[in-house]
Amino acid sequence: MKTYDLLIKNADIYTMDEKNTVISHGVIGVEGENITLMEEMDKEKEYAAAEVIDAAGSVVFPGFVDTHIHIFQSFLKGLGADHRLIEWLNLSALPYGQYMTPHQHKLAAQLACMEALKSGCTTMSEFFYTNQDVELAHSCIDGMVSTGIRSVFIRTFQDTGEEYGMPKCFLEPAGKAMKEVEALKKKYQENDMLSIWTGPDVTWSTTKEGYQEMLEYCLSENVRYSMHIKETEVDNQMCMKYYGKDIVDMLEEIGFLTDKFLAVHCVNLTPHDIERFAKYGVSISHNPAPNLYLGSGIPPIPESLKAGVNVSVGTDGAASNNSTDMLESLKLAALIQKGIHRDAAVITADEIIRMATAGGAKAVGMEDKIGTLKVGKKADLIVFNPRHLKSAPMHDAKATVVYASSEENIDTTVVNGKVVYHKGKFSCGIEEETLIEEINRELVTLKKQI
Repeated sequence: MKTYDLLIKNADIYTMDEKNTVISHGVIGVEGENITLMEEMDKEKEYAAAEVIDAAGSVVFPGFVDTHIHIFQSFLKGLGADHRLIEWLNLSALPYGQYMTPHQHKLAAQLACMEALKSGCTTMSEFFYTNQDVELAHSCIDGMVSTGIRSVFIRTFQDTGEEYGMPKCFLEPAGKAMKEVEALKKKYQENDMLSIWTGPDVTWSTTKEGYQEMLEYCLSENVRYSMHIKETEVDNQMCMKYYGKDIVDMLEEIGFLTDKFLAVHCVNLTPHDIERFAKYGVSISHNPAPNLYLGSGIPPIPESLKAGVNVSVGTDGAASNNSTDMLESLKLAALIQKGIHRDAAVITADEIIRMATAGGAKAVGMEDKIGTLKVGKKADLIVFNPRHLKSAPMHDAKATVVYASSEENIDTTVVNGKVVYHKGKFSCGIEEETLIEEINRELVTLKKQI
């Protein structure tokens, strides 16, 4: 009899594949990192494994992919509340980001990633822009890796933007930034759980020359990239001021719109922008919570999906969301579209979960490894237990996940074949209370410097 490393049995399995395959009363067998068995339970067959999870009454989904977060902001929840983007930045992220230490970055990464794992997220895409000390990036990565989450580290750059409040210590030439990106790639090249990207931070902190130099590096070295774009009207105001054209027009002109580009926020996309994103294979990271929290607006997500644009979901930094809870973001992503369109059917629970799983995997260039459940793919998955007051009774699993769930429903999170979270406990050995106590002590020191 074959023995698996991990066996999850008696679950209804929602594969999220193109056929929307659901396996009732199913079993998943994992060997090493990969799914090697997925079928309906056979009463006549014996299954053996080193570790067995009986998921009777529960459902299994692919793990969620958070395609945009700023990890250091996990220290800053609630600061700058009730202000729009630029004012909020200058009250929270920018002043505090200048003074956080490497150790504080590591703690912030553990806090963010553990909360993400607890809410069903198996892949985290960190958009990192506090580059004044090279050790900060390493500490953030160490913190991410220590939790067992699959990680994308996007080492970005700013080469202008002081007039909008960008601290001088954050500014650097694009060429210098690309050397740092290359150094990170070489240092972590053996870690297949970590991908290194780059990108401009935001429109108003990047010169045209910076875009071009970064793009040349990415295309020549096959590096993916991301940036905030059309989050508020400031993006186009700056672009028109310096270049005399819309930001998407300018990016198309220099060849920036490719399938390696993950565009974040996209609140003010025009129909023509959407057409071009579809044409060039650009993916979108939809971050509903911060777009509402900062009063930025609601992006045209149903319109983008209809045009064939790949859309994913991000939480953004906790200073503009106040959590790293993917389940909360999924509910917001659905409800705000229904409200603004006055159409309950404009986006469905299936589409939302697909954005967070298959859409997220495609957005980070890993659709061949994660995002759907299939024999041969990586075992990145969650066991969702509906037997809690908020979610019971469960009539439709996808609707329950999107509209009636919370972190307590995530029974188990598996990443790369390993159980990293199970019934309130993290396998990384970090205790929640101990981590929070240390963070609170560090905050006393940090606040004295502001």
